[in-house]
Amino acid sequence: MARTILRDGVYERLLAEILEGRIAPGSSLREERLAADLDVSRTPIREALRKLAEEGFVEYFPHRGARLLMPTPTLAREIFQIREALEAVAVREAAVKMSPARLLLLRDHMETLRPRVAAGDLSDVGDLLHEEIFAACQNRRLEQMMQVFGGQVKWLQNLACQMPDRLPHAFREHDSVLTALESRDPEWAESALRAHIRNTLHDLLIGLEAPQHTNSAAAC
Repeated sequence: MARTILRDGVYERLLAEILEGRIAPGSSLREERLAADLDVSRTPIREALRKLAEEGFVEYFPHRGARLLMPTPTLAREIFQIREALEAVAVREAAVKMSPARLLLLRDHMETLRPRVAAGDLSDVGDLLHEEIFAACQNRRLEQMMQVFGGQVKWLQNLACQMPDRLPHAFREHDSVLTALESRDPEWAESALRAHIRNTLHDLLIGLEAPQHTNSAAAC
C-alpha cells in the first residue's frame, strides 16, 4: 500500500488539500471524483483514504462511503490536551539544551517578522519555533509521538487561525516563549507555551461553537 501511495503522491496531495482547507470539513470523499480530480486510478485514492482514516482525518459510514471528519469541540480539546502535554515536556528540555546559535537564529527570525506582522503581513508568525523546540529537546520518541498527532494539530490550528486576531496574538505568544527560552528558565518557558496553546484552543473553540460553523457544516 505504501508503495502505491508514494508512487502517485496521492496521500500527500489529499493531506495538503485538507490542511489548506481546500477540502471542507464534513465533505464527502468519493473515490471516483477524487480519482478524476487527481488524474489517478481509484486504487491509490482508496489506500490514501484508509491512511487518512488511520490518522483521524477520515471517517467511513455504511453505504455512504468516506467523509472528512467534522471537527468538534470535544475533538479539539482532546487533541490540544495531548499537544500541550507533549510540548510542555519538550520546551522544558529545550530551555536548557537549545544552543546559543539556534536561539540567536530564532531571535533574528522573530525580529525580521516583527515589522511585517505589524504591517499586517501574517503569512509567518513564528511557527518555526515549535519545530525548533522539538529539535532541541533531543528526544526522538517525543518527536515521534507528536508526529502521530501533528497533522490533526496543524489542521485544527489552521481553523483557529481563521479567527480574528489569532495570528497577531500568536506572534506575541511565540515571542514570549522565545524570551523564556533565552532566559534558560524551564518553568517560564513551559508556562508561556501552555498559555499559547490554551489561547489557540480558546479561539478555535469559539469558531467551532459559533452558529456560522454549524451552518457551514450542514451545507457540506
